[in-house]
Amino acid sequence: MRKQVSAALVAIGAIFLLSVFVLGCPPVQDKADELVHQLRDLPTPLPGIAPGNGILPEIERRRREIYRQIRQLGTEALPALQRGLHHDDVRIRRNVALIFNALAGGWVEELRPKLNIVSSLPELVAALDDSDSNVRAWSAQAIGGMAPDSIAALPSLIRLINNPDEGSRNSACIALGAFGPAARDALPALRGALSDSSEQVRAFARRAIENIQSH
Repeated sequence: MRKQVSAALVAIGAIFLLSVFVLGCPPVQDKADELVHQLRDLPTPLPGIAPGNGILPEIERRRREIYRQIRQLGTEALPALQRGLHHDDVRIRRNVALIFNALAGGWVEELRPKLNIVSSLPELVAALDDSDSNVRAWSAQAIGGMAPDSIAALPSLIRLINNPDEGSRNSACIALGAFGPAARDALPALRGALSDSSEQVRAFARRAIENIQSH
């Protein structure tokens, strides 16, 4: 009888501890949503030059920690990031587009190895019509970073070449060039961009054409 009671108490204790553990740990999506919310206060774009003394500012150390935690969640972070691209706060949309760009490119140490973000392609394509130029530009570059798996976005990138904003046109050319020969349908629009009023757009268009015709 005592053995049965002891066994029952052990089982109850195990269930209790498991409940505390489960209830005490926020669901993955809640954690991801909170991390996306924390992106709001980060400056954009990323700093281009490392500090001369090798010491990162506090805000950049915070960025790296948030990035590290997002990458640690893996593909489970993607739904929260996708929602972030539709957020009312443009600061969140900018930072989400920026981290998508970094995830696709694999050029931020805390976000390596590269994460497969192809499931986020519909949201990134929609973001090409965002009212903010940075959101459009970084979303386009994220799409290019997924090439050739993001080939379905080709028509949207081609349309972006005609955007009034220079940065958006630059990013459209950069993204299209990443597809190589698969982006041959973009050649007429890219050749048209060789007459763009912006020297940078003309240069990026020329480079994209070279990449597409190189094979």
